[in-house]
Amino acid sequence: MRTGDKRAIEIFQADFKNTYKHLTDRVKASTAGQEQIQLFAEDPSSTINFNVPDGPPPKDLMLEGPGTEDLDIEEVRKALQMRWDVFSGFPEEMKDALRSNNLEEVNKVLGAMDVPTAEGVVQSLNIAGILSFSDGNIRDQTGRETLE
Repeated sequence: MRTGDKRAIEIFQADFKNTYKHLTDRVKASTAGQEQIQLFAEDPSSTINFNVPDGPPPKDLMLEGPGTEDLDIEEVRKALQMRWDVFSGFPEEMKDALRSNNLEEVNKVLGAMDVPTAEGVVQSLNIAGILSFSDGNIRDQTGRETLE
């Protein structure tokens, strides 16, 4: 290139283009298999639903029905407020996915998150009672071909 030979510029540009393409292809390949958190029902006949709060607990909260006699209304109010606070703290796309009550939509949002963040969201969903698992455990299904 110093001597002004035009072939050197073409070789340099072709090498640059090939190196750039190689690097971008490698980045795409490395992120395509990125670990994700996804929710699924252990029992194929089960469905996962999301019990999304409509808002904070009302000021005139009343407990009715069998089994409510021994409940402390202030503890119930605290639990409902905590549930609302957890839900309100999620990003808008997660709130929208939860409101849709569509597992695929929730999994799409979880899949876009890094693993520690998605694990925190799932844990918060569990704690707040928006999502419940029968055993409370999260199973690692990474790399499984089929779910049994």
